[in-house]
Amino acid sequence: MSLRLLCRRQISLQRSTVSTGPNGEALRQWRILAANIPATILALRVQGGQGALAMPAPPDRRSMSVTHVIMIGAALGADLGDRIFDGTDYYQVRFTINLGDRDQGWAIYTQRLAPQD
Repeated sequence: MSLRLLCRRQISLQRSTVSTGPNGEALRQWRILAANIPATILALRVQGGQGALAMPAPPDRRSMSVTHVIMIGAALGADLGDRIFDGTDYYQVRFTINLGDRDQGWAIYTQRLAPQD
């Protein structure tokens, strides 16, 4: 079965750019790199906590704060520091993993961010 069949939500990938404002201050702006990407978003259960999915982090990533994994059917090109928006919440990309199915499945490990203004 294809991962694409499980992807019922839509996400967009955003990357920040820094520009100079009118008073010389640094302004961070987010631009959309990809939109309307089918995805599945799963909450990870932390040690002793409640959640939808319990997945061990790879050994070199245990110190990172990962709260959700986003499953998509194709490579998205997400980098560390990018953010993903699902129409309600923002998630900061921590790392990505190719699931090994002929480049047909990717997992993006993220941290859910506080509500944005």
